[in-house]
Order: sequence, then C-alpha cells, then structure tokens
Amino acid sequence: MSQLPVPFWSFDRKQDYRHLLNQRNDLLVLPWTQLKFNPLKPPDGVPPRRWAQVFSEIFSHSTDLLSGSTNYLLKQVIQLYKLYDLFTENSPPYPSTHELELLIEEEKLNYVRKQANYRDTVLNRLETLNLTAGTVFDCSTGFTIAEQLEQDVIFELDGLNRDVQNFITEILFAYVYEYRLSEGHRSQGLNHVFFLDEAKQVFSVYKERQDAAGIPEIDEITAKMREFGEGLVVGDQEASKLTESIKANTYTKLLLSTGDRNQFNAVSNAMNLSEQQRNYAQQLGVGEAVLQSGNGTPVPVNLRNHPIQKDITDQELEHQMAEKWEQLPVEKRERPIRFKEYVAPGRSNQPDEPEIVDDPQQVELSNEAQRFLKDIVENPFKPLTQRYEKFSSRYKGNKAKNELLENGVVIERTVSTGDGRLKLLEFTDKGRTYLEDQDIETHQEGRGGVVHQYWQQQVQELFGEAGWTAQIEVFDADAYVHMDEVELAVEIAMGPNDREIEHVEKHLSKDFEVWIVCRNPEVKTELQSKLKDKAVDEDCVQMMLVHDLVNIDPDRPTEG
Repeated sequence: MSQLPVPFWSFDRKQDYRHLLNQRNDLLVLPWTQLKFNPLKPPDGVPPRRWAQVFSEIFSHSTDLLSGSTNYLLKQVIQLYKLYDLFTENSPPYPSTHELELLIEEEKLNYVRKQANYRDTVLNRLETLNLTAGTVFDCSTGFTIAEQLEQDVIFELDGLNRDVQNFITEILFAYVYEYRLSEGHRSQGLNHVFFLDEAKQVFSVYKERQDAAGIPEIDEITAKMREFGEGLVVGDQEASKLTESIKANTYTKLLLSTGDRNQFNAVSNAMNLSEQQRNYAQQLGVGEAVLQSGNGTPVPVNLRNHPIQKDITDQELEHQMAEKWEQLPVEKRERPIRFKEYVAPGRSNQPDEPEIVDDPQQVELSNEAQRFLKDIVENPFKPLTQRYEKFSSRYKGNKAKNELLENGVVIERTVSTGDGRLKLLEFTDKGRTYLEDQDIETHQEGRGGVVHQYWQQQVQELFGEAGWTAQIEVFDADAYVHMDEVELAVEIAMGPNDREIEHVEKHLSKDFEVWIVCRNPEVKTELQSKLKDKAVDEDCVQMMLVHDLVNIDPDRPTEG
C-alpha cells in the first residue's frame, strides 16, 4: 500500500489498516457508521435496466439467494425504477434499499403460489440488510465513486454481519467496474488497486461450487476488471477456501509460512511447485516467502518489516477524520407521489393487471371443528391425543378432527420420535385460504412441513435447556446457535436432497460448524455419500439421526 503509485481501496474487516495514518495523512479511513452509499443509484453512464440486473446478481450472491429469488428481486427493482421514473430520466431522487423493502413488503400475493416463497425469502434478506447496516443505505445519493477513486480509502467493515460486509464489498467492486466500462477506461495502464484481506468471505470456493446459483457475478467481474486498469490484491490464511477462479486469474502469487498442509498445498499447487521447491517452502520462517510472477520461476524473497508505531483509537480516528467525513456528499431520500400511491394500503398487486385468485371451495365448519382449528393454530406441535382433552369427550374431539380432514382443511402427519410415535396436523392450501378468509392469523416459525418444523422446535428446546439460544431460520439455517467461539448451523434433512449439501456449503463458507439431523438412516447414508462427492470438509460436519438428539450434549457440539 505504501509503495503503490496509484490510489487504492482496502476493505478492512479487523481495523488493521487505520494505523497507516501514523505514516501518512492523505488516507480516508471510513468506518461503516460514517459511510453513506446508495447501491440502487446506477453508476454515472450506466442504464438503470443494466444496473438493476447487476444489483440483483450481487445481492443474491452475497446473501445466498438462488435463481428463482434472484429473478423475483430483479422484477421488483425494475418496478421500483419505473415508480421513480428512472427509465425516462436517470436523475435524483433515487430509491434506496428501504424503498425496495417497502415495495416488496406491501405486495399482495396469494400464499398458495410459489411466488410468495420468493417474496418472503428476498424480504427476509432485505430486512436484515437494512436493519444491520444502520444508516449506510439511508440516502438518495452518497459516496461518489469518481471522486473517491482518486484517493486512498480504507473501508472499515468490522461490526457488520458477514452477509452485509460481503454485499458492500461486492457492490462497490461492481460499481467501479460498471463505471469504468461506461467511461471507456480501457488500456490505460494501472489506474487503481483493491486490497481484500480474509478474501474467502467474498471469493468462496463453496459458493463457486453451487451449480444451482451459477457462476458468481463477482468472479466474472474480477476476471474482466484488469482490462480497465483495476488491480486486485487478496490475502487469506485459508487458501483452500478461495475460489479456483481467483487462484487462476492472479498474476502474482506469494506463499508465506503456514503450518497447515491443506493451505500449503492449495497455494503450492496453484504455483505448480516441484517437490524440491515444496520442501524448501515448507521451511519458510517469519518474514520469508516464495514469489511467483506469471509463469516465471518461483523465487524466495524476504519481506520488509512494517512496524506499527502506535494504535489509532476510535477517538483519535474521529479527531483526524472528522473534517473529511463532514465533506462527503449525501442527499436525503425522497419518495415520489407515484411511489407513495403505489404502496398505499389497500392497493392491488398490480394496478394495471389485478391479480386473479380462484375462489376456493366453500368451507363450512361446526363450532367444535372451529375450536379444533384454532387449537392447531395456537399449538401447532401439540400431539393429537392432547387436543382431545379440550373437548367433553374423546369422541367429540375425534369427530371435530375428522370434520377438518373431510373438508380438506388439514392432513395428518406422523412423527417417529425414537420412543414412540405422535400425530400432528398440517394445514393444506385450502386450509390456509380458509384461515385467511376468516381473518385468523397464523405464525409459522420455521420452514417446510409441520414435521420439519417440529424437529426445528426440538433443536431449539435442546439448546434452550442447556442455556443457549437457538434461533430458527437465521443465516438461512434451520437453527443457528452462537456458543462462545463456536457458531453452529443445524439442518434438518427429511430427505437426501441436493439442497441440503448446498446449505452445508453455504454454512461452511461462513466458518460455521454444521449438524445434519437426518430423518432416518437411509437419508443419512445417502447424504454422507453426497458430501464425499462434493469434497466437503467432513471434520466440520456432524451427521446424526433425529432420534440421536436426546443424547447430544449441546455444550460440546463438535463431539456430538
């Protein structure tokens, strides 16, 4: 950084680089709390429709959305741009992610349709983004790319969750690329350099292997950026978790001392070291490295020591940067009348094309059946035998249940618990429509069918009894637990589906420990085989049956 003849941007996840202020005062150190940036404002010269596609791809990659949700998001961004009239005149005010969240939140959908699943998934990610990022995206225009590309900037992302850190990093990469492309900055030599430590968070090999998600947009952008004079320096202690693309497309590789054979092999294989060169490289000490430039012969080098004179505290940083922060441009959000009218309560899903929903078959239930129905809503995991206790006799309770079954409102599901079986009731599409028509609110904590949700609840209770808080559907896990230095993602596998492996790869990319809790031994065996085929690190994945949950010690998750 200190030797570069061109400006650089550094994405700092650990407050490592603010200390350069001891040697130079021309840096802009920008903690995320001081950053104002609207990712929905197209870069100068970039058509809104093109930027809508880029934004949707980057958002989906950084938050682990698949193609169905990505396509839904793209349609919503285009609709938002229409409401702001950006296709007629690409000028302020611009919508922010807060307006996008409101637009999706107010959309009226029939929950019988698959579109509703995409909507809920995208809305969940947007709500988390806006809530976690604080005021970062609360603007119409903010951080100006063209001006800031002329100076050295350190973006401090410490304190944000990983998905938001990744999104800010990736969208700024994309912003610069699209800006350079629109301005025709080709073949002008080196213009600017990006520095990215802990690079596996963005260039994750697990995401690269997800066939359902396609080639990550960030991989394609980085492969094309150098044509526009953008350089990239990435570093990571776990090179095996970096994408094959980033290892293949870097011109210069630097292997430092590492005690981990897997990480050593990942870099030495990329450098194509001979056996003699590998033996030498394994003896590297602190401050020593092996350097390879292009296809040249690897050579040993000594690295210059760069001592830190003193730590820069938050108070000292604010004292030095306050004036620069104050000068950063920002314009407040505005909502045009057309947008306000569109999201007003009571509007139809599409003003010009109202949604058409087939009338459900009329359902008429007795008072007893309605009592039974409300008990299912309030206590979805109560065993069937306990539901009969609300009635004067078992006969009346059974009669009310059969009335619900005969009307197609519910179906029975059986759960094998290891020490017996219990019966649960699950609403059908017809039943959910009936509840909506009757203004009966339901609360679903978890995803999938009632059996899947039941086991999610069991996992939550298991950790709760041990004093840990298990959160359902956080980080796209069936259950997520943060225990001191261990972050655990639990997946409930009702079948040997490929999506279970995709979920595992996503969690491992976040450095989570993973449990896969399988419905039966057949599911467990087949998923184990699929994990081996995908070369997933099995040391970080524990397989078990749902029956095994009662014997697990939640305080020692990796020894389960």
